[in-house]
Amino acid sequence: MKVTVVKGKQNKIHISCDGEYMFTVDAEYWFSSPYHGRETIEDDEELTAFYQAVGSRCAFIAGLRLLSYRDHSSRELVTKLVQKGHKREYSEAAVEKLSEYGYVNDERYASYLASSLLERKGMNSNAIRSELLRKGISREISDNVVESLDIDPVFRIIDLLNTKYSRKISDEKGVKRTVASLQRLGYKWSDINTAFHRLEIETEDTDDV
Repeated sequence: MKVTVVKGKQNKIHISCDGEYMFTVDAEYWFSSPYHGRETIEDDEELTAFYQAVGSRCAFIAGLRLLSYRDHSSRELVTKLVQKGHKREYSEAAVEKLSEYGYVNDERYASYLASSLLERKGMNSNAIRSELLRKGISREISDNVVESLDIDPVFRIIDLLNTKYSRKISDEKGVKRTVASLQRLGYKWSDINTAFHRLEIETEDTDDV
């Protein structure tokens, strides 16, 4: 089987086998790989090894590109790589290598995301935990990170009422809408009611929300 290598734009190397396109890899990898300089691949076993080596490298580079935009959990990154057309085995190998190098760290990502959801969106602990799980963070890590936040739900609601919702609670309709928003963020009615009463805002008509 004849290997054909064509230099592409920037540092891209396009690889074909018997005239059929296979992969595009970066020049740094290709010129340091054991396949550089090879003109033929002898058998199917060697072709399989070639596919695995180059396929994993392509997934690795694609993973780096995704991480340059934002951090990801390991499971989330594997899913995205598969969606982009990389084989699952190559994607998992790439993410494992990215984790070894410190580019992917579920604990770090979960801690950052939880703090962001708390401060930026005002979510409570249950909602934050659900979002971490949805992002592919393990339950153990999610529980540990949420516990470390030490959230006082009533205090957080009061803070939100004094900031994010301060202009929305001037009338009965605004109060109802605010209560509904807080419940969507995961806060219990009992904590919401306590927070409103501490601010001396009536909520009798919202008990059934």
